[in-house]
Amino acid sequence: MRDVRLAFGRRVVYDGLSCSLARGGIHLLLGGSGTGKSTLLRMIGGLQRPDSGEVRVAGQLLTGLSERELGGIRKGIGMLFQSGALLDSMTVLENVGLPLREHTHQSPAEIRERVTNVLHAVGLEDVLALLPRELSGGMLRRVAFARAIVMQPEILLCDEPFSGLDPLNVTRIEQLLVRLNRELGLTIVVTSHHMASSLRMADQMILLRDHRCVAGTPEELASSDDERVTEFLGDDGRAYLAFLHESRAAGGKS
Repeated sequence: MRDVRLAFGRRVVYDGLSCSLARGGIHLLLGGSGTGKSTLLRMIGGLQRPDSGEVRVAGQLLTGLSERELGGIRKGIGMLFQSGALLDSMTVLENVGLPLREHTHQSPAEIRERVTNVLHAVGLEDVLALLPRELSGGMLRRVAFARAIVMQPEILLCDEPFSGLDPLNVTRIEQLLVRLNRELGLTIVVTSHHMASSLRMADQMILLRDHRCVAGTPEELASSDDERVTEFLGDDGRAYLAFLHESRAAGGKS
């Protein structure tokens, strides 16, 4: 993003926002309500156009592309929405296989095999015939992950992936994201209010504030003197980041 500006009527969302997200990293979007975290995900996914400025994804400038051209780029992007957006009337097989049916010429047998493999990757077995209402909250979230990666994207956008989950499932989803990043090389962008899990896995933190952003590694933001950062993180957040820094340093030495 370079010098991005966006407003909805009189409400300014971004006013000169610039930041860069490295390929293959896990990037955490932070900020209070209304700062534009989910909107930024939609912008990366080509679902929201800026009023001005540049948005580049995988080196390609999105500004000015037609919907058809954007559709080609979106095939390389997996999107996990906060609600999960599973279709209640479809089985897990049908839900996860939907992108394959719409965008590929794979046979039903090939789709079934691909869906089975992806479900296995997110830790689910024997759920192909189940409906969403027959799944727990943690299972629903993992099915949504499976659908988001079934097309083998290069980028995964996750809007509040820990929302509404109990601590055990928060840990499972955190570990799943880290594993997808390491094993598949996915570039992952996450919005979250679940500070501890998000900070543990983040390579970069992007704090949206005052219509712009402050970006850096967790270690950099922990030691930042920027009032926007210190005010948002608070003493507890800064202390936790310092603890993470010490833990990572100790782990690197061992």
